[in-house]
Amino acid sequence: MLKRLVEFLRSVIPADPTQLIFLAGVVSLFVAPHLRWWPTGLGVAPQRVADSFGQTVESLGVLFVVPIIFAAVAGYFVCFWPGNHPICRILGLICFPAIAGMCLMFGRIVYLSGPSSSILQGTRSLVVSKINWACALPWKSLTGFHFCLIGLLLIATYTSRLAFGIAALPLSLPGTAASTAADLESWKRMQLLIWVLVGPLCFLYSFLAFLAIGLPMILSMPVLAYIQSIWFSRFSDVAAAAVVFAVIFWIAGREGRQVIWKTVRFPKPEYACLALAIPIGIGVLLSIGQYLFDRAQWMAESLGTLDSPQFGSYFTFPDLWLLLLVFPAFFEEMIFRGFLQHRFIQRYGIYRGIFLVGIVWAAFHFFSDFSFVRVTDQAVILKLASRILTCLVLSYVFGWLALRTGSILPASLAHTIYNVLVFSEFGQPFPGKSTLQVSLWGVLACVLFRYWPARTENGPETTPEVGNPEPAV
Repeated sequence: MLKRLVEFLRSVIPADPTQLIFLAGVVSLFVAPHLRWWPTGLGVAPQRVADSFGQTVESLGVLFVVPIIFAAVAGYFVCFWPGNHPICRILGLICFPAIAGMCLMFGRIVYLSGPSSSILQGTRSLVVSKINWACALPWKSLTGFHFCLIGLLLIATYTSRLAFGIAALPLSLPGTAASTAADLESWKRMQLLIWVLVGPLCFLYSFLAFLAIGLPMILSMPVLAYIQSIWFSRFSDVAAAAVVFAVIFWIAGREGRQVIWKTVRFPKPEYACLALAIPIGIGVLLSIGQYLFDRAQWMAESLGTLDSPQFGSYFTFPDLWLLLLVFPAFFEEMIFRGFLQHRFIQRYGIYRGIFLVGIVWAAFHFFSDFSFVRVTDQAVILKLASRILTCLVLSYVFGWLALRTGSILPASLAHTIYNVLVFSEFGQPFPGKSTLQVSLWGVLACVLFRYWPARTENGPETTPEVGNPEPAV
């Protein structure tokens, strides 16, 4: 069993495992702009507040991280299309913009919050104190700076291997490469689609946010009432998901659109009930287990002194407006289970294909996971690991539903209910609840594939033999 697991894991990582160093560096750059770039407890110097140039520098902080975002997107691009001179592309498109953005953000901090000087200090001591103060800044809980630096170091490490000819790009997986021209053309479009999903799509989301928030502010509309409106919060995500899906639908091409529409069909009623029962059952099971644990603890320690736990308090009915999450979930399922899963399974087999879909799905969420987040370095790593694990586990369950029913609608329904329960914080929180929830989904995935094997259009699951490396998608 362990040997089979090792063989499987080896088949889903690059043929050259050191390519993970480059990929980890790109991911670090991608999350860095959304992390903390201002030291905790440090304010803007009073003399800078009254300075018009200082006010401009303070407001331009959002634009100063754009070079780092560009570097991360370019890093994903180089993963797929390194070109004839990959080292030049890495230095020019990734390293230089990332360093420039990092220097701009660091200069912004130094300029806006420089230490006050005293007339009793000599010029030399004043310069030395400012240099020491500036050198200590990057290590003061600047999570964004840390991950940007880590990303650059990882990318530089892999670039040195490229320079010595002991590594190569693009990313490649063990397997049999495509042979026909039509297949190669299809996979080029697939690469473009995946690159847009994990990279440039963040620019589209930022543009949509500008249209929804920035543009009304520029036009002097009643912004506060507009943004705080209940309609804005409930429909902005739906509108953004629709626009994003339209872009992806166009990139998928005519053949991709045909594949997607084939999966949009009504399944048997029992499968719709199963799709509802899976997320609701896991949520209810967690709440019942928590109630029984708390009641046992109450009987052992607080019987007769405190009121017993109330069973109803462990179940909270979600806001019906959360059902609008059906639209983003449906769009995601059309892309990931309707299109990408179909292509990946054709090329890699069921288990390997669904695993790779889960990785792409996780990377698709990195931008939203770290928007407006200010956390520690350790928390960022844990959040990345949690996102990847969650998407992998859910990908197998939703993938099984799509394969078993021949439709993405059950997976969309299960996806929607899962999101509703997560956003509504169904039940009472307790330490380790999310970990336990993911574990239950993982157990369910193993049971489903073990006792009710999924099948593709071509018959039972088959995994391609491992051969020469092929371009990864």
